This record gives sequence, structure tokens and C-alpha cells, in this order.
Amino acid sequence: MRRTLTCAALTLSLLAACGTTSAPQTQAARPATLLTVTVDASVSDAALVQKYGGSVQLRTDTFAVIGNPRSLSVSGADSQTETNAQVVHDPSALSAVVKAIWPVAISDWSAVNSYAASDFHAMASHTDQLWSGGTFLPFSGNSAAFGNVALDRAHLAASGGRSATIAVIDGPMDVTHSALRASLTSQSDWRDFANDDATPALTGAESGAIYGHATAVAGMALQVAPFAKIMPVQVLDASGSGDLLNLASGIVWAVNHGADVINLSLGTTSQSPAVQQALQYASQKGVMVAAASGNDAAGSMLYPASLIAQDNLGVAVGSVTAGGQVSSFSSTGPQAMTFAPGEDVFTLFPGNRAAQWSGTSLAAPVVAGQLAYLSAQGLSVSGAYAAVRSAGTPMTGAWSTVNFGTIE
Repeated sequence: MRRTLTCAALTLSLLAACGTTSAPQTQAARPATLLTVTVDASVSDAALVQKYGGSVQLRTDTFAVIGNPRSLSVSGADSQTETNAQVVHDPSALSAVVKAIWPVAISDWSAVNSYAASDFHAMASHTDQLWSGGTFLPFSGNSAAFGNVALDRAHLAASGGRSATIAVIDGPMDVTHSALRASLTSQSDWRDFANDDATPALTGAESGAIYGHATAVAGMALQVAPFAKIMPVQVLDASGSGDLLNLASGIVWAVNHGADVINLSLGTTSQSPAVQQALQYASQKGVMVAAASGNDAAGSMLYPASLIAQDNLGVAVGSVTAGGQVSSFSSTGPQAMTFAPGEDVFTLFPGNRAAQWSGTSLAAPVVAGQLAYLSAQGLSVSGAYAAVRSAGTPMTGAWSTVNFGTIE
């Protein structure tokens, strides 16, 4: 697992100076406006407050986000202002396609798992035994989809015990799920920005669209890369909604707490200077990113998938069927993007259960799992992104379907 040492404020707190921290602020009064400025380690938080007013909400060695600055008329190439809107959602909340995201065929995990191991962590040392005669034993319903992208070849070639950490930046997660809990990072690396605490625990009604979303995403990543560790970072509340500051903070938190890969099965229709700087920070620190393209069958992707596809800050991921056709709900875009199985796939559901899901939210962690393989091989960020695209099966001039056949 990669560790980054930095003098960064990872909570919504005000630093007296770089290298010192104070107790986290409560979230009783979220800042209404944000100012993102380029800085270096020599600039103290006190100097930023003196210059711009407000309070420092997020700080790294390359940028700072100031909440409620005294003026929104700040100009210059090194500073940008925005409204801290509650506009970040899981893709189902931004979709007009009914099928996308909603889980069906909810079953007990042990009833659908044909593999002897009860959790993904135990499977990591036996990846060569995950397949039998073309059947993916942990979830036989995923056999065709995973077989068509040659995941069986990657599993057969992979040795167990390799370490890579995937940060699932999402909503509430069932961290007690029997298939998942042994694959989680140390609890000291967890964070819930939506509720300003350290435990991204499951909340909300089972009938809600966000219920189980993060759990399902983690389950998809671990089916692909069972040797990986999952870092839960919650930025969406129980209704599936979050603000831009929380998203930027979640990305920085994951980078500074050892994530090798970040999965973003969420999005917004709004661009954000704070989120853009956070993603650039991840790239500079060698952290890879996969982001869902959206479920609106649109010709444009959600943000930040559209940003990372354009600026090579990650891999934008759409969904395909088990047979490799682009899912009817999957958003696309003119930029280079990758498609992965995300329609009618089986993964985890809270309460030691499993379910069948559809959505680009489920396709993104397939690519996050692929990036985990590449990270474990020591590839650079740009090298890993190039490998994902070059290994894929071409679909159009700019698109490809993920392919694991050359992962080893």
C-alpha cells in the first residue's frame, strides 16, 4: 500500500501553519462559497485567511480551498471561486433511465456464492481456483461478462498476496458484510465527510436508491481484484447527495491515507475547481482514478468522468452488457473512454446479501480493479491508463472494452 507524507489538512479544519492540525470543525455550517487557490508549502493558512478571509477548509502542498472568502471577485490564474452546491450524487439520482442502479434478485450471499471461501480476502491467495470450466465461482451469474473480458486469464495468472488499496469514495457502506469486512483497510483510514465522523456506516432506508450502492461497488472491485484492500470514504449522505467540498476532501483524504486507486461511482453536472485540483493532486501523487460516465444515455459524461477523460487524470468508464454491447443507459462522450461489464451484474448487497445491479457505477470498479493490478506491477499513472486503453478491445476510434487478457 502506498503512503504519502504531506502537510495537508484532511479534515474541515483550520491549520495554524503547515505541519500542525487542530480538531475537526463540526459540519453545522457548511461554507456556501469556495475559493480554490494554488499554493506551496511556504504559504501558511494564517496568511491565506489574512489575504482572502473566510477559513481554510482543505489544504495540500499544492492547493487550498477557502470557505466563505470575503469576496467572490477574486481574479487570477491561481484562484477560482464556486458555490459549494449539494450537487454530487450517485448516478441513479442523475438518471432518467429507470433500470440503472436499482438492485434486483436480492439473495443471501452464501446462497449465490458457489466458492468455498466466505469472503473475498480469503479468495486472494487462491485466484487460480476462482474459475471452474468457464464458471466464475464467487458469482456464477457474472461468468459470461467476466469471461468475455478475459478476467479468468488474469485470475489464473495472478499470484495471491499482492497489495493494492482501492478507495471507494461513495455513500454509506455496510462495513460489516461478511464477504467484505476482511478486505477493508485499517479503520484509521476510513472517513465519513457526509456526517463528519470516522465511520462510513450503513444508513438510510433499504428502499432508497443509494442503499447498498457503496457496498455493491466494493464488491465489484473485489471480484476483479480479490487481493486488493478497500478504503471506505463517504462523501454522499443516506439520500445519495453530497457537496463539492466533501468530494474534493474525500479525494485528498484517500490520496494522503495510502490509496493506490480511487473509484468514483458518482458525479455531478457541475464543474468544480476544487474537485479538479484534488484530482490533479491525486495524479501528482501517483494515485489512479476510475470514474463512472453516467446513466442517462447521453452523449456527454458526468463530471468528473468528463474531466479525467479530457485531461488524462483517470479512466472514464461506461457500461456494456455481458455480450459487449454498450448498455442502453450508459452515457458516452467524445473523449477517450473505456467500457466494462455493468449491466445485470451480481455483487454484494447489505446484510450479508447479494443482488443483481445495473449501472455505470458497477462498471467503474471493474476498471478500478484492473488499475489495482497495474498498480501492484509498479506502473506509473500515465502508464497504467495507457495500458488499460491499449489492452482493450476497440469499439470506436476513441472507445474500447476493458480486456484483462494482457494484465500479466
